[in-house]
Amino acid sequence: MLFSSGFCLILTRMKKKKKSLLWKIENSKNEAPSYVFGTMHVRDQRAFKFKKVVEEKILECDAYAAEIDLNEVDHMSMADSMDLPENQLLSDILKPKIYKKIDKIFKKIIGVPLLHFEHSQPILISNILTERLLSADMPLSLDATLYEFAVENKKITLGIESFEEQLKILSKFSMDFQVKSLHWMAKNFKKYRKQLMKMTAYYETADIQKLYQATKKNTKGLRKILLYDRNLIMAERITALAKEQSIFVAIGAGHLAGQKGVLRLLKREGFKVRPILLKE
Repeated sequence: MLFSSGFCLILTRMKKKKKSLLWKIENSKNEAPSYVFGTMHVRDQRAFKFKKVVEEKILECDAYAAEIDLNEVDHMSMADSMDLPENQLLSDILKPKIYKKIDKIFKKIIGVPLLHFEHSQPILISNILTERLLSADMPLSLDATLYEFAVENKKITLGIESFEEQLKILSKFSMDFQVKSLHWMAKNFKKYRKQLMKMTAYYETADIQKLYQATKKNTKGLRKILLYDRNLIMAERITALAKEQSIFVAIGAGHLAGQKGVLRLLKREGFKVRPILLKE
C-alpha cells in the first residue's frame, strides 16, 4: 500500500474543500475581500440551494458584477441577432427529416409547432429547448435573481463583459456550426437531456472541476472563443475592479476551474484565492 489511510483521508478532505462555487479573493492592497461565485442561467430550484449564503456575501461588498450589467441589455438588438437573414427560413436550412424531428420535440416540450420560429436561428431553438428541459420552479434564473437582489440592496452594478461584446461572440457561431449542433440534438435528444441533468447535478454538488470538464467538452470547436479567451478577459477585469472596491462577481460556473480558468488566472494576478464552504 503506497499511502496510509490517514493520508488518503487528508487528500479526500482537500478535494472536498475545493468543491465550492463561492471563492474569496484577497489582495494585499485591499482591506476588504472580494468574492467570485459560479452561477448558472437556470430557474431550477436545485441551483438556488446556496442562495442565502451568497446573498450574505453580496451584502458585504460595495459592488456587484455580473457577466454583463443587465441594465445594458438591449432586448431589441438581442432579438434581432437571433433572426435568420431576411430571405431565409429555418425549414430552408434544416434537412426535412431533422426539421420534422425537431418539430415533434418542440411540440412536446414547448407546446407549439416549430413553424412559429421559422425566422429564428438554430441556436435560439437549441437554447429554448435547453431551458425547458430543466425545471422552472423560480420566477427568474439564478443569475437574474442575484442581480435583482444586488439592485434592491443598492449595490453598484457592473458588467465584466459588455453587452456588445457578448453579441459579438454570438455572431461567431457560424450557421454551419448551429445547424450541426441542432442536428446532433435532434438525433441524440435523450443523451442531451442526460448531459444536462448531469451538469445540474455537478452544480448542485458544487463540483466546479466536473462543470469545467463538461463545459470544455460541450464547447468543442468554439472552446477558445467561448471559454479560454473570455476567461482571460474576465480575470483581467475582475483584477481591475477588485483593486478599486470590494466586489461580488457572478460568472458562469464553467469559467472557474481548470489551468486556464478564472480562479487560476486570479492567482497569477497575485490574489489569494480561497473556497468558502457553502451550506444550505
